Amino acid sequence: MSDVLSVLIVGCGDIAGGYDERAHDGGTRTHAGAYAADGRFEMRACVDPDAERREAFMAYWNVAAGYPDLESCLTAEGAFDVASICVPTAYHADALAQLLVADVRLVFAEKPLTDNVDESRRLVAEYAAAGRPLAVNFLRRWDRRVQQLRAEIRAGDWGAVQAVGGLYAKGLRNCGSHFFDIVQYLIGPMTPVHVLGQVDDGRDDDPTLSVALTLEGGRPVTLIGADADKFFPFEVDLVMDNGRISLEDLGGKLRLRRVRQHPEYVHQATLDDGEIETTGLAGAMVAAVGNIYEHLTEDAELESTGDSALVTEELTARILAMAGPGAN
Repeated sequence: MSDVLSVLIVGCGDIAGGYDERAHDGGTRTHAGAYAADGRFEMRACVDPDAERREAFMAYWNVAAGYPDLESCLTAEGAFDVASICVPTAYHADALAQLLVADVRLVFAEKPLTDNVDESRRLVAEYAAAGRPLAVNFLRRWDRRVQQLRAEIRAGDWGAVQAVGGLYAKGLRNCGSHFFDIVQYLIGPMTPVHVLGQVDDGRDDDPTLSVALTLEGGRPVTLIGADADKFFPFEVDLVMDNGRISLEDLGGKLRLRRVRQHPEYVHQATLDDGEIETTGLAGAMVAAVGNIYEHLTEDAELESTGDSALVTEELTARILAMAGPGAN
């Protein structure tokens, strides 16, 4: 029988469990939902200053103990195998610092790690020095179909990349970071060139910017920001030598188009109409905690780490600095 790993949930809001509590459609979008679906974890305690919300979370997810703050929880409960950080970003640094010196084997944090890249850099270094695994919830890295796509690209099935495009909304840190992370996961590192513009969406603390970047070798990357009040997009478009790969519907669908000889203009190679697949995004949270379990019990490699998340945070910080103080 598999070992059951103990879990602490820090913060009892939407990403902790609320999305799944309200949905009732069998999907799994949250930390608590994923731990429950996996079955090899026991959610032993949770932390939230809102007593009413904390008690509702405990009742829904069958959590034995609840505390108003992390310090009192760690004092009373002692050790945990896994701690999930689900509090707002402004509180991440403090939670990460407290858990670093606690008896916790692995921390699973929402992104970004903190709201300050220097603080994130320091914490990632301290976690590495302590030998403490740090997983970060850039969710699409745990999508099984995206993992397969990465293997196809690396094997040369799609040829070399020519260009990359993206479309997003709701802030460069909040959602644009997902584009940067998945492109770096699939293709490789990027360098920002200049900021193309800013959406007037009232997000002064996290502007929605359009950005021009380059991949290694100078191949272009363009990320376009949209107004989420009109619609909420997240799309990634890879133009390859052998076709075009498009992640659509917030990453829930994958459209694959291959090079073909045009039936009428026979001297031209074009793209076919392609096929659309459902990705593994709906199961990515369950895959994430499964990867965490296998890391702690079998030393499997984590798909998304503090190091990989820091690369994305540093890129985001460079772009925000290029945009100037009016964009922050």
